[in-house]
Amino acid sequence: MAENAVLSQREIDALLNQEMGVELAAPAAVNSPSRREPARKVNTYDFRHPEKLSKEQIRGLQIIQQSVAGSLAQAFSSRLRAPVVARLSALERGIYEEYMLQVGTAAVVIVIDMSPLQGYAVASFGLDVAFGIVDRLLGGRGRKPVKAIARDLTDIETALLRHVGLDIARSLVEPWARVTELIPDVTELATGPHVLHAIPPSEFVITAWYEVQFGEQTGGISLCFPLTVLEQILPRLTGQSLFENLSGREPSPDQTVNNEQLLPMTIGVRALLGGARIPALDIAHLQEGDVIVLDREVEDPLHILVGNCDRFAGVAGTRGKRLALQVTAAVDDDGWLQPFEEAS
Repeated sequence: MAENAVLSQREIDALLNQEMGVELAAPAAVNSPSRREPARKVNTYDFRHPEKLSKEQIRGLQIIQQSVAGSLAQAFSSRLRAPVVARLSALERGIYEEYMLQVGTAAVVIVIDMSPLQGYAVASFGLDVAFGIVDRLLGGRGRKPVKAIARDLTDIETALLRHVGLDIARSLVEPWARVTELIPDVTELATGPHVLHAIPPSEFVITAWYEVQFGEQTGGISLCFPLTVLEQILPRLTGQSLFENLSGREPSPDQTVNNEQLLPMTIGVRALLGGARIPALDIAHLQEGDVIVLDREVEDPLHILVGNCDRFAGVAGTRGKRLALQVTAAVDDDGWLQPFEEAS
């Protein structure tokens, strides 16, 4: 009887409903709270800005770049004949393509060969800073252009700024001597749109941004170092290694020679009573008792030359049985007298 039994439609529907209930219950059992695995903390990973340097290595780079700021200030002060203040404002990680977008087209870009390391670094500063430097080098006050100047650099401006680029490159030598010996050189100088890509656009880079104050303006200078260059010195970029190399490093032969030449140096100091323009024929017939009229009044201060540079002014007199000169004012870079009372 059981072999010939036929299921009714009602029984078939009941079996189907029961089968579907089992299938639906299975996933619910898997996702039930009792069997759920403990949640894991997932950290986001930025493939365009991967973490390739440790915090200690970044700190080592920051120590070096802070020293570079001091070297930049010294080099620029000597080049521009004016006080210059430089400080490290930021140390950023990114890729070279983003760095070039930040620099923009209105900038001077300098490619620096990091020999003996394999690779190049890039320095850049805005055209407003460039024209201010050129103005200062050509005898001006280093004023920032009132209007934006949209033109290419002339050959003379390019030659002057190339020397500035060499100053930036040489400013790396002493600070980087803590980790490696450098002989940097400028291989390329161009404005933004004409820059040759010495570094691949997708290369990971570390960028140091500096704020520089000189003359009557404040500008920014950046130094960009690719990871391919930094990888060659990463083991030495630790705080302990930096301070060990700094304390145990002997002065270089060039530094020793410079110290020996500077310490015993003697500079002549002269006071000028005045000057006069006399025809050569009158000079040939000068005799005892002739009077030459100078171009200064009796009450005018005497100019004091240090070497061949007009630096101070003073009043002539005597001290005991000796001739003397009292210094009363300083001469600024534009030739104007600045009394010490006003300067203080």
